[in-house]
Amino acid sequence: MFQKLGLAAAAFALISPAAAQDVQSERIVVSDSEQVLRQTMVLDTGLDHAWMLFSTGEGVSSWMAPVGHVDLRTGGMIRTNYDACAEPEDHGWIENTVVNFVPRRLITLQANLEPQREASWMNETIYARREHLYSVIEFDEVAPGQTRLTIWGLGYGTGPEWETMLDFFTVGNEWTFAQLQRAIAGEQVYPGCDE
Repeated sequence: MFQKLGLAAAAFALISPAAAQDVQSERIVVSDSEQVLRQTMVLDTGLDHAWMLFSTGEGVSSWMAPVGHVDLRTGGMIRTNYDACAEPEDHGWIENTVVNFVPRRLITLQANLEPQREASWMNETIYARREHLYSVIEFDEVAPGQTRLTIWGLGYGTGPEWETMLDFFTVGNEWTFAQLQRAIAGEQVYPGCDE
């Protein structure tokens, strides 16, 4: 997510119209060569719980992917895998480096695009700019039991070679937000390894 490189396109079909409408997605052009993707949603949970869902392995595994490990420190890592039975040495792990964080306020992530992954949106232009692509996740308590989550996709270029990637992450993150809301509502989002 927020640079979640392993989401299957078929999973996007699971977005319910209501869930997608709850997410506000906006592309903001900041210069001739750069744009950002801002996506916002109000979660029906308090700030402490919202923070736990991103900052712990248990939290991440409840909605982001069936298996998740979080090493929350500057230079740490959030690792997820869509295989519920995945072991640490298996393939298929999605890795995001924790660039920095402010407890209960924000997390900055950088996706690991090494080695170059096969993805419908990957091209030489995007791969060349991989070190400049970040996700900033902001947490803001707007009322008791409600937290506004804002995801900033930073460092995207402009031009047609970026459109497929931006479309992918716009829809993918909306799907991911829907998974997060399901987990907050108490649903089991992913089956366990034995299911």
